[in-house]
Amino acid sequence: MNTLTQIQSELLALPVNLQAEVLDFVRFVKQRRGLAAAVPGTSPATSESSDSPFFQALTEAGFVGCIDTDDQLSTRYKSQLDFSAKVGAQP
Repeated sequence: MNTLTQIQSELLALPVNLQAEVLDFVRFVKQRRGLAAAVPGTSPATSESSDSPFFQALTEAGFVGCIDTDDQLSTRYKSQLDFSAKVGAQP
């Protein structure tokens, strides 16, 4: 049994949501190694970017991003970040 056949049989045994997760991982590995993306039209595109839907949702919710600072955020984050727009913030 060749590797592709083994991968296919394992993939078919997974629920659809986990199959999508495996596809996201394959795309991540290809992107990280600088390999070409699949030929357009061979699989449905979930978005214009190569980011996973989960990562896109986190970005849209404001959980992913960066700030420019020289301080050590692990110890001084409360003085560097503005939490006023967050739910439950005290005036």
